[in-house]
Amino acid sequence: MLRFAKAALVAATLLLAMTQPVAAENASAGVPREELEARNWTCVPFAPANRWSCFNDGVGRPFPGNPDPAPSYTFLAFDLTSGEFIYTGHLIRGDLYRGQPCAPGSDPYVYRAPIDYYECVRA
Repeated sequence: MLRFAKAALVAATLLLAMTQPVAAENASAGVPREELEARNWTCVPFAPANRWSCFNDGVGRPFPGNPDPAPSYTFLAFDLTSGEFIYTGHLIRGDLYRGQPCAPGSDPYVYRAPIDYYECVRA
């Protein structure tokens, strides 16, 4: 049984590495933040929301004054205190946001002025 569990964990980890953009939408896999960081994801604390925000390997992250900001980012959020996964987030650059609702509901995105992105979170 333990051998099967280890094989399943290895397979899940490889699948995560091959499907990083999809991983953000399917965070129920239970991969901890530390493992994402070990796989070169960028995880940064966001104290106002009491969370870690983890961005896919090779994509980078938004930051104030970025000379080449990406049109959008998807991230996984983990509780800053407990480390538990809490939600998936999506960011749209300020000049590209056109008032679209935060799916699946009709709530608006929230503007994050320091980075000039609109944020949507999905539990």
